[in-house]
Amino acid sequence: MPRCLVALQHRLCVLVALTGCVVWAAPRAIAAATTAPGTTHEIRLAESIDTQTSMPGNVARNVTTDNIMANVVESLVALRADLSVAPMLADSWDISPDERTYTFHLRHGVLFHDGKPVTSAEVKWSFEFLMKPGSQFQCRFLYNGDRGARVLAVHTPDPSTVVFELDRPDTLFLKRMVDPSCPLAVLSPSSVDSTGAWIKPVATGPYVFSEWKRGQYVLLKPFARYRPRSEPPSGMAGAKIAHDDVRFVVIPDAAAQKSALVAGQIDLMGIDGDDLLPPDPRWHVIDGPSADPSALLMQTRDPLLADVRMRRAIALALDLPGIVNAVSDGRARYNPSFVPDASELFSSVDATGYTKNLPEMKRLLAQVGYHGQTLKLETNRRYTDMYKQAVYMQALLSKAGIRTELSIVEWGTQLSDFRSGHFQMMSFGYSARIDPALMYGEVLGDKSKAPLYQWENSAARALLRSLQGVADDNVRKRTFEQLHRMMIADTPMLVTYYTRDLLLVSSRLQGVTSWPMRRIRLFNVTKE
Repeated sequence: MPRCLVALQHRLCVLVALTGCVVWAAPRAIAAATTAPGTTHEIRLAESIDTQTSMPGNVARNVTTDNIMANVVESLVALRADLSVAPMLADSWDISPDERTYTFHLRHGVLFHDGKPVTSAEVKWSFEFLMKPGSQFQCRFLYNGDRGARVLAVHTPDPSTVVFELDRPDTLFLKRMVDPSCPLAVLSPSSVDSTGAWIKPVATGPYVFSEWKRGQYVLLKPFARYRPRSEPPSGMAGAKIAHDDVRFVVIPDAAAQKSALVAGQIDLMGIDGDDLLPPDPRWHVIDGPSADPSALLMQTRDPLLADVRMRRAIALALDLPGIVNAVSDGRARYNPSFVPDASELFSSVDATGYTKNLPEMKRLLAQVGYHGQTLKLETNRRYTDMYKQAVYMQALLSKAGIRTELSIVEWGTQLSDFRSGHFQMMSFGYSARIDPALMYGEVLGDKSKAPLYQWENSAARALLRSLQGVADDNVRKRTFEQLHRMMIADTPMLVTYYTRDLLLVSSRLQGVTSWPMRRIRLFNVTKE
């Protein structure tokens, strides 16, 4: 028997002996989930941390908050699986010729969780509440002109129509509404008390925010009067049906989460690719694409790496498809672009990257006068995909004659070095962005103003700015292709692949799917 199974069985025996099959990391939460009356088919999801707020987009939010809110709140529009925009609370919308006025036509018959109908008045109230400085909505800057257009006014010409007036065109206005970390949720005024203080989300989603015991669990219950859309499910869009109660159980330790799943106490958890359970009929792995890019960063202001020929030599020394295959255990493919594979904007041009070429590498090294100087490649052990990528790259670079040493630091130190630019090379990963323009915006800039920028190219920055106000996806795709070609030529960094969205799921659940934005959705999921 594999050592992992022996260790797991031992852990379960200890848990049974000490707690009677109650996982030690969160005994009260598991006990409450196990003994709650009338929850035979309750779906239980393990979270490593508790949410710090019940308000979508609050400054205290975390990934657990986002996972919960993905099932509770809705916006006027939604993101499909390919990250395109679809209808949700609005059946349709019109954009004025100058692209500064968005007119939304609301669905009829939609109710809030308090039973009141959704009208344009509540849409306007929700926006104004979130935009108040005291609301602590973390994404006010997306609508006040700091990043993107400023919303000048929200008009309600009739109960079924709401109009957003912008100060300038903003191609990403619709997508910003459904950013998973701060959705522009449509809420009932009963979400706050008479003083305007937040109570809980009274929204329109398939699930009702029912009960929150801090440090233990959040319980969601199906909204009996929810009316699903008619379109097929896709991402956060289309038909959504809540079949069973859902309990988000706080279990800080990943090993304890797996033990709880094996014991049948939870049904679902996120998992690392290096920490999977052995195959068993009682569980399976959901494996899907994400929009989180991994990369090798190269400090272009370093004396040695300032020469593009040196950076290109590094790229040509590496078997990047092979590295991706090894790091991801064959689950991911090489993608050198900031357009995710899962996006509708991804093209064959985006798939074109670097091919290992040792003769050309040696020629470039000779041109730059490389004489065996040591390069340091920084990484951490907290994120195994970053660490494994660094190990493979260090081995291949050294074998090719580019002397490379690993510098293994704590994640906090690496993050600080990234932000300050104090590194030569770094194995790194970015969080997902809702659109490639935002991802390019993260890396394009002046290092003198912000050292965390990786790519200094004024022509590329101008090209990215040219997309402001451009809604035509064909034009946007061609522009992203051009940006990709420019980045390949400059070689400020090597985008390698998009990490996989892995979920460990009990075989009792049916209908669980992954999503590139990595938010766990429990609607359309049933439990045997």
